[in-house]
This record gives sequence, C-alpha cells and structure tokens, in this order.
Amino acid sequence: MAHPLRARVFALITILLAISSIGQIFAQESEQRERKIDSVMALSPAYVPVYTANFPTVFYNPLKYDLLDTSIFHISDYSPFYEAPNIYQSIGINGQAHKSMVFDYERSIDFSMLTLPYPLFFKTQKDLKHYDVDFSYTRLAYTYGLPSEQNFYATHAQKFKHSDLVVNLMGIGNTGYFLHQGVNMLILDALFHYETKDSLYGFTVSYILNHAKFSENGGLSDFHSFADRDVRDTNITNNLSAFNVMFSNASSRINTHDALFQQFVNIRDKNGHYFGTFTHSFQFKRTGSLFSDYNLNNDFYRDHYYFSTDTTKDSLYFYNIINTLQWSNYNPMSRRSERNYQFRFAGGIRHEFVHSRMPRYIANNFSLFARASIRLFSVWDIYGNFAYSFLNYNKNDAIANVAGTFAINRKLRSYLGLEANFYRISPDFIFTHYNGNNNYWLNDWKKQNILKLGAFYTILDYKVSFNYFMLNRYVFLNHHFEPESYEKSINVVQLNLFAPLRVKNFMIDLNVSVQHSTKSYIAVPIFAGKLYAAYQFKIFRKRLNIQIGGDLMYNTLYYADAYNALLHQFYHQGNEQVGNYLYFDLNLTLRVERIAFYVRGGNLLAGVFSFKYFTTPFYPMQGRNLELGITWRFYD
Repeated sequence: MAHPLRARVFALITILLAISSIGQIFAQESEQRERKIDSVMALSPAYVPVYTANFPTVFYNPLKYDLLDTSIFHISDYSPFYEAPNIYQSIGINGQAHKSMVFDYERSIDFSMLTLPYPLFFKTQKDLKHYDVDFSYTRLAYTYGLPSEQNFYATHAQKFKHSDLVVNLMGIGNTGYFLHQGVNMLILDALFHYETKDSLYGFTVSYILNHAKFSENGGLSDFHSFADRDVRDTNITNNLSAFNVMFSNASSRINTHDALFQQFVNIRDKNGHYFGTFTHSFQFKRTGSLFSDYNLNNDFYRDHYYFSTDTTKDSLYFYNIINTLQWSNYNPMSRRSERNYQFRFAGGIRHEFVHSRMPRYIANNFSLFARASIRLFSVWDIYGNFAYSFLNYNKNDAIANVAGTFAINRKLRSYLGLEANFYRISPDFIFTHYNGNNNYWLNDWKKQNILKLGAFYTILDYKVSFNYFMLNRYVFLNHHFEPESYEKSINVVQLNLFAPLRVKNFMIDLNVSVQHSTKSYIAVPIFAGKLYAAYQFKIFRKRLNIQIGGDLMYNTLYYADAYNALLHQFYHQGNEQVGNYLYFDLNLTLRVERIAFYVRGGNLLAGVFSFKYFTTPFYPMQGRNLELGITWRFYD
C-alpha cells in the first residue's frame, strides 16, 4: 500500500512534469511553423484513426473493427465505472467488488469454479482486443484521487512486418476512507499474433495476470448510523474512520493466470484452392484466493466454526488445462465480409482437465461445439452457436444461441434483430461443494435452465432493446450465506435504451434500463440510468481544447444484493433497501495536442439532501471527492 506522503509527492512531480511538457509542445509547434520543414523530431498529429476489434481467441468469429474515437475526451480513460454503459453497484471504492444493476446472463460451456465479482477490472480472454494500426499507438493515463487513491492505465499496440503486439497494464492503489478499507490491484495482459508472408500458418500467444489484495472491512456494522445522520452534521465528512465496521483484520488475496497458445494452418492445394483452416488451442488457467481474519466478529460468522474459533484462513485453488481442435472455413484473423451472400462455419472438440483443492475436485471433460453465420440476400444475417458437454460435473450441460438481424440501411447501421439464448447449465462448483472454516456444504443440484429472448433496433450507435429472461432452478446465495436453488421459474423483463448524441460541440451519452423481476432472488431496480453530457470548445488559436462535462446516475429503491467478502460473492437479502439517490459529478478537461489534463469533482450532492449514497447495503460510496488526471497518447 503506497504511503500517502509518497503518493502526494509522486502526484505533484507528475503534474509538474506534465505542465512543463506543455511549454515544450508550444515551443516545438512554433519552431515547426517557422522552419516549415519536416523533422523526425516533430510531434505526431493530435488525432490519428485507430481501429480495434474484440479478439476471442478460441471461439473466434470474423473480426469487426470499430473506430476508437481519440478526437474527444473520454472520462472512461480514468475508470471504467465512468462509462455510461456501465451501471454497477459496488462496495465503495474503485477496484473493489461490483455487480451490474442491469440483469443479464451469459455462460460458456467450460467448467466454472466461481465467478469473481470484478468484471470491469479482471480480464479474461474474451476481453482482449486487436488493434489495426500501421504504426505504434500508446496511451498512458494516471489519476490521483484526494486523499488516497491512485490509478494508472497504459496501452501499447505495435505493428511489425508480419506480426502484431498489444500490451495493457492497469494499477490501482487506494487506502480507503473508512476503517480497514483498501485496494492494491495489478492487471496485465499481452497478446502477440504472427502470420507467415503467405498466411498459410499463424499463431497467437496471450497472457493475462489479475492480482489483487483487499483490506476487507465487511461494510458498516450499523447501516443506519451513517445513512440516517442529520444533513446538518458536518462531522460525518471529517471522521469516517469513527464508524464501526464488520471486520478490522480481514484481508483477501486473489491471483489468476491465464495463458493461451493458438495456432492455425490454412489448407490449400497447389492451385491455391482453399479447403478450410485447422486450429489448435492450448490454454492454462490458474486461480488462487485466500481470505484471512483473526479476532473473529461473531455477528458475521454466527458461531459457524469447523476448524478454528479465533482465526480464519480460507483458501481456494484450482487450475484448468484445455485443448481445443477445430475446423473452420475462415481463419482466426478473417475480417467481417460485406458480401451479399456468405456462409461461415466452425466446429470442433474440446478437452478440459480440472484440478482443485479446497474443495477437492479432479476430473476430465469433453465437449463438442459448432457455430455458423449466414448472410442471405444482402440484408439477413443469421448466427447460431451450439455446445454440449459429456463427462463429470458438466455432463449433459448444453448451450444454444441463435440471432438474426435484418439490415434496414447498412450505411446508417440501421438493423432490426432477434435473439434467443438457452442454457442447460451446472452452477458454479463452489455452490455445489465448499468446505471452509465457517462454511460447509455438499449439494446435488439439478441443471439450471435459463432462457433469454430479445429484440433490438439500432441506428448509428443508438440502440433500443427488449429482453425476457426465464430462469428455472436458479442457484443463488441466500441471506444465510448458503446456496439455494429456486425450483420454480423466475421471470425478468427488461427495456433498455442507449443513446449517444453528437451535435457539433455537444456530446451526450444516455443509458437507461427499466426492469421487473417476479421474484426478489433476482434483485434489480425498476429504473436505473446514467447520463453523461459535455461541451467542447477551443481557445488560443484553437490550440487548447476545453471540455466541460458532467454525469448523473440514479436508480430506484430496491433490495440490492449484499456482499460476502469471505466467499467473494454477492448474496440475496431482503432487509435493507438502497437507491433513490442522485449521484452528480462534474469534470473539466484541458487538452493540448495529445496531452489532456483532467479534474473531476465526484458525488457533489453528498450530504446536501441525505447520506444515503449506498449502491450495496452496508458499504457507503465515496462522499464528495476530487480527482486529478493526465492522459498522453503517442502515434509513431
């Protein structure tokens, strides 16, 4: 954990260096205008088109590249929580556990021990991106949040003669605002792709590291001592460490490693006729976690002790080794085609070996999979995916997905679509078997059956969607911190709107969702929404860009899931409601060429009307706060 004084000194030095660089930029620009000659030392342009595509490394599909807009100032450069599409509940500070308020369900056919609650930070293979650049692209971002938060983000994409490299690094450090609340997180991912000159052979190597250490305080012991304070009492903003918390000594350490090697061979005869692509993938995944605590608080542990009554050290460790063989009539680097008629198919077999201790589980699993995409009459696009497992815990698991879109106007990206997803799936293994100092269970669940039906309409980047979910035998963690299966059906209906408006110098991103669940076990607010608006203008002969922006987030009252730090899981509760609070932030960004300076005032309404700024019961969000940031992009 970084010392606060060192952090402040480091932040000050960073800001001073950045300010001095502005003078260098203006000086270099003036010198270039006077000399009117090219120079290898000249600054790269302030805006260069950069295209990215999702790079699913095993179950790949033709790549679709989208323009990464580097012409505007993205507050998401400093935290994914700031993005309008991300409406999440969290447990207080950047980097800690979080969960989407907008319900969705998506699973793959592989074995799952547990789903870690850090989706915006922890990377998986499906989160990797490929950059289409004819140069190198680098983005650096750093924020310093008063009084104790530091975030660092770095991305580098480099194109070589027959290969590409992408590296991302993210670091988060925060000592917290309440007693025993802190985060240290390091996320690293790298992807390297190579193809021979004739594209007959190629391979991709990727690696992901997720490393985190949390000081777990379990939230406030008395939820209402904070939320129901008189708004005239300013002491609440000055003495946050005086509030009692559930844990004073608990901590979690989580490490995941994910390494993948994928190679492909294009089959052609002497005349150049193409007969498909064979692909082999080898993947190794390892996850380890440790929750430790001493001087145990019995209000949480509830006299449930199986090994020790004064110390808890619950560990979880497992690894997966996966081999996949598949044939397709396109290779992993194929781009999405604009032909009026096309047919793409891929299918294969997958073997997975799982080894786990605490709980102990050693097994093999085989699964078959197939996927296809078809375009008919230039306007219909149909996609289908199917997978089925054969052995052990995942025996008879099945996934089927189908989607179809009708192109109303491709130039305007106007589409009408339908989709249906069906999952006959085993729950995370931790819900079936777990043994720790404070929790033990051995269950025999029937398969979960989850159906999702959806319809959507898009034009440009606007999207309206309607989703219906039917969940049968859904397994969740109840308020006793034990797994439970609801044998009947739970229905969830949902209407979503995402509207990114751009009019001259104005930009607005609006994301709203209206939802209803027939049972409280799926906890969703009736309404949840986020709005970001900004205005840009230029001064000093258009060399200094200024963006003034603000964002709002609001959700209605609901019984949001609470968080169990020992199990790293959110659980159902029906005692405390959160919501009906307006989060309001303002930010100012100044940019010269490729350098942007950023100031953000967060939760500016804290204490004005109430102190009920909770998105997760027992865990207050930050009160009024200030962030300073800098981003720097390089194009070579």
